[in-house]
Amino acid sequence: MPSERQSPTEAMNPRTTGIDRAGTAEIVRLIQAEDRLVPDAVEAEAASITALIDEVAGRLASGGRLVYVGAGTSGRLGVLDAAECPPTFGTEPGLVLGLIAGGADALRRSREGAEDDEGAGREDVRGAGVGPTDFVLGIASSGTTPYVRAALEEAASLGAGTGFLSCTPPAESMRRVADHLVTPIVGPEVVAGSTRMKAGTATKLVLNTLSTGVMVRLGKVYGNLMVDLRAGSRKLVRRALGILESVCGVAGSDARTLLVRAGGSVKTAIAMHELGVDRAVAERVLDACGGHLSRAVERFAGADHVPCYACYPEELGEGEAEVLARKLASGPERVRSACEEHAAATGPERPAVGWTPAQHVAHLLQSEREAYRPRIEALAASETESAGEAPSLDFPDWTPDPEPPGGDRSVAELLLVFAAERARTVRVLEQAPRSAWHARGTVDGDRLRLHQLARAMVQHDAAHAERIRERIHPELRD
Repeated sequence: MPSERQSPTEAMNPRTTGIDRAGTAEIVRLIQAEDRLVPDAVEAEAASITALIDEVAGRLASGGRLVYVGAGTSGRLGVLDAAECPPTFGTEPGLVLGLIAGGADALRRSREGAEDDEGAGREDVRGAGVGPTDFVLGIASSGTTPYVRAALEEAASLGAGTGFLSCTPPAESMRRVADHLVTPIVGPEVVAGSTRMKAGTATKLVLNTLSTGVMVRLGKVYGNLMVDLRAGSRKLVRRALGILESVCGVAGSDARTLLVRAGGSVKTAIAMHELGVDRAVAERVLDACGGHLSRAVERFAGADHVPCYACYPEELGEGEAEVLARKLASGPERVRSACEEHAAATGPERPAVGWTPAQHVAHLLQSEREAYRPRIEALAASETESAGEAPSLDFPDWTPDPEPPGGDRSVAELLLVFAAERARTVRVLEQAPRSAWHARGTVDGDRLRLHQLARAMVQHDAAHAERIRERIHPELRD
C-alpha cells in the first residue's frame, strides 16, 4: 500500500513514456488503450457500490441528504452530479449537495491550495448543516486530500454516515473515518498526475451509478423511463408529452391538459390517468408507495375506491415514529423555503395553480388547527387498536375553504403562526405513548392509524410547498 505521500496517480506510466514523441494517431491510441482499463476497475467495486447505494437510499428515504465533498476535479465532478439530480430526477434542491474546496469560484478556476485547508473542510460541512440523517461522501483520487479528510472527520463527529471514493488505496486516516470505501484502482495516468483523465472517468462512472441507483431505489424511474421530471423547458415538455403518449396512450391537447392538471409532473400525470383520481389523491398514493409509480399502479389501478389516508402501510417500523415527528417539525421551514423561492423566481413561467403563497400557508394553518391536530389528539387519547373500536375522526363543521383567506396577512406572519401551531402538534405526538401510534380511527369511512395520518400530514406539507414553487412552461399554457 502506498504511503500518505505517494499515490499511483503520480507514478510514471510505463506504457506511455514515449507519448511526447508520438504522432497524433498514436496519442489517441495510447489514451484510448488506458481508458479501456477504467470500466474493469469500476466493475471490481460493484459490491462496495451496492452497499453504498443501499445506505444512501435508506438515509434519503428517512429525510436525509447526500453530500459530496471534494477538491479540484473530484470536487467538480461531485458538484456536477449533485446539480444534475433535480432536472433528471425531479429531486428537491439540496437533497443532493456538492461541496468543493475553494467554494463556487473553484468550479471555474482552479484553486490548488484550497485542497490543503482542513479548517475549510470542517467549516463547509458545518455550514451545510450536516447531521445524523445525512450521508457525506468524500471524493479524492489521490486518497489523501486534507480538505476531504477533515470534512469526513467533521461529518462523522456530527453523526452523519460517511463514505470515501478514491482511485488510490486509501490512507489509514481515511479508512478510520469512512464507513464505506469505493476504490476503483485505475493505475498511473497517461500523463503522470493528471487525475482528470482515468481517475476522473472512474469517479464519474461511480457517481453516475450511485446517484442513478439511489434514485431508482427511491422510485424516480418507471420501467426505464425518467418519469419524475417536470416540464420546465421546451425539451422537457416534448419529453414529458412523449412519455405520456407512450405510457397512457394520450396525445395532443389531451396530453397537454393532463400534464397541466398534474402541475407539470409526469409521474403524477400517469398516476392520475392510470388510477382515475385527481392530483391530490395521486400524489398521496405515490407517497404511500414510496414514490414508486409501478407499486401504485399495481396496487390501485382498477380499484373501486382509492383511500386518501389509509393508503399508507399499517406497519410502523423501528424508529419511524421519531422520523415522522422530525419531518413534521421541519414542515413549516420547508414551506418557508418554497415561499422564498417563489418570491425570487424570474422568467416567463406562470404559477400552475391560482393560490398565492399566502393562501397556501393559510390553508395549511387552517388544516392544522381544525382537522389534523384534533384528529391526532383524538387518536393519541384513544390508544385503540381493536378493529371494532375505531372512533370517527370526521368533523361535520370542517370544510376546507376552497380559497383560504390570507391576502390581508403577510406570508411571514402566517408562517410564524403555522410554525407555532405545528410545534403544538409535534408536542402531542412526542408526549403520546408508543401504543398511541397504532391507535385506529376513521376518516371518510377509511380506517387508519395515527402514524398513517402523520405520514399524510408530511405529504400535505410537501405538496403545498411544491405548489408554491412550481411553474408551468408557457408552451403548455398556449
